[in-house]
Amino acid sequence: MLERITSILVLSTALSLTTDAALAAPPSSLNSVATETTLDAEQEKRIGEYAGYWLSKLESGTPEETKRARNKLVEPVRSMLGNSSSIFRSTYAGDLVPGLKKIIEGDDLYRAVNALQIAGFLGSDQVMRLLVDTADSELESSPEKRLWATIAIREAIQSGNLSPRRISSAIRSLARFATTEPDWRVLTREMETISSAAQSGLSKDQGGDEIRALGRELQLSTLTSTVDRLTSDSGQIELIYALRPGILEFRQQYLNPQMVDHRREIALGTAPQLGRVYVILLNHYDLIRENEKLSDASGMMLRLSEETLKLIDSDVGGGSAPNANSLSAWNSGQRSTIEQNRAAWATVLSAPPYTGN
Repeated sequence: MLERITSILVLSTALSLTTDAALAAPPSSLNSVATETTLDAEQEKRIGEYAGYWLSKLESGTPEETKRARNKLVEPVRSMLGNSSSIFRSTYAGDLVPGLKKIIEGDDLYRAVNALQIAGFLGSDQVMRLLVDTADSELESSPEKRLWATIAIREAIQSGNLSPRRISSAIRSLARFATTEPDWRVLTREMETISSAAQSGLSKDQGGDEIRALGRELQLSTLTSTVDRLTSDSGQIELIYALRPGILEFRQQYLNPQMVDHRREIALGTAPQLGRVYVILLNHYDLIRENEKLSDASGMMLRLSEETLKLIDSDVGGGSAPNANSLSAWNSGQRSTIEQNRAAWATVLSAPPYTGN
């Protein structure tokens, strides 16, 4: 009888402790700590407890708890009280990164995507290696994870908390990944992220000029490598879906008043690649036109390329732009007209200033 009573008491105590733990109040907000420029032991303990509590919810909570955990883990670095300090971000990242890495590498895609979003908002040097590795198709097989890792890298770059060295390293890596990325959705985000570096808001003293110059260089190299792949390989024809927004990004930069000092550089680098759009569509003419959605996207890309070429040539060329309008010809299947327009632009682009003379 005594043993039975003891067992009941032990079980009752265990259930009580479990219930207490389950109902324990979440840690208090870190907003007041996030802006501190020095941290004492008690504050570091608070940060660790906060990170640990919400990481556990992120990893094993219900979908609703996971979503709330994501918001709570982002909150300290998006505080309405002011920008979080570098010492806080460093300490907070140190507590979060191991747990985020475990979740990102796990099999639950929903939790992994939420973890990647947190890493992007955290925007610290410590998380960038994790994000870059996840964006690499040779290391990460999931296109969804690669997609969200690339978006997170862009968020981290725009947050203004990364060192110039880390930004340069990240966009160099993305440009390298873009040369072999098989998924057009991921490639689109890679192009967008590299473009964001080309338009970085970092000041000159923060290395902004170097970052922007590198962004422009890598943006052009990524465009060129994508055109190369599409020109030669019909197996990657869906990359057209990524190329069109990439061209649009160049056009928007070209028209951006803040980029006026680099307009000629952008024009002379981009124009020859736009001329190769004709080659892509003619090389894979029948294959593209078999797919209505792909054909529509290709027609719009051709129109955008021609309009941008005319704009560029009116600014930096000899004003001898062909009066080409290939969209209607593409839509009606007039291949010969497109071939004529390609030849006309090839003549223009094979002469100064596009030849570098």
